[in-house]
Amino acid sequence: MASFESENFLVAADDSADLVEALLEVAGQPGSWLNIEPDVQDSLRADVSGLFSWFSARGAQVPVGTLVAASPRNPASIGIDHGSGRGAGDRLAAAGIGSPSGWVLRQDHPKRGLVWESPTGPGNAQDAAAVASLFMEATELFCQLQVPGRWRVGIHTPKG
Repeated sequence: MASFESENFLVAADDSADLVEALLEVAGQPGSWLNIEPDVQDSLRADVSGLFSWFSARGAQVPVGTLVAASPRNPASIGIDHGSGRGAGDRLAAAGIGSPSGWVLRQDHPKRGLVWESPTGPGNAQDAAAVASLFMEATELFCQLQVPGRWRVGIHTPKG
């Protein structure tokens, strides 16, 4: 079983430099991934019962963005798990939030979320900044709770 090193930190809406750096770091390490979600107080989150969640057409109350690094077998992917239901891609477009250049939308599912793919992932600071912007803007738009202007970021890289 693979072993991973994890790092967690907060990023503010007006200073995404650490997030951009983390996206570039993860993109360069196959087998790595990054998660980002609004820093909503855990006490404000409502749990959906197990049985109801099976039949619900909605995903998470607090959306999570994920970057998975490209590997020799798979392209890089970015995704947003959200609970906003059908037509999330249309709501992004209506809000003026576009996907980063070079990323192709592969999935817009009400429960499994949005997924884009790129052969290489964010290859430079400008690409990573576009991914960071998408994550922050989309998770704020889809969040069912008030977003305090901070995001939790978790980086997971294979040991070794």
